[in-house]
Amino acid sequence: MAVFVTVLVVSNIASSAKIVDLGFNIFGIRMAFDGGTLLFPLSYIFGDILTEVYGYKNSRRVIWAGFACLALSAVVFAAVKIMPGKLNGRNMPATRPIWPF
Repeated sequence: MAVFVTVLVVSNIASSAKIVDLGFNIFGIRMAFDGGTLLFPLSYIFGDILTEVYGYKNSRRVIWAGFACLALSAVVFAAVKIMPGKLNGRNMPATRPIWPF
């Protein structure tokens, strides 16, 4: 359960934190994507494994726990964004693209 929830939360944070550019093209398409693109498919794999091994009831409980943790992380990030920062902080504008609310 912990690995599934961790992958969900980290992939959502990584998707807004960094753009990965591999530096090459495939059929004219630049191989650049957000960081969460590599991690998020793992959550589907973990979900399938949980369902096959532990059954539908337990996997549903884990998926709802993951959703609750994602909602909690969104609330925490919103609260951090609203809180006053260091006066005349030079890095505060850098957080606007990451936390646009």
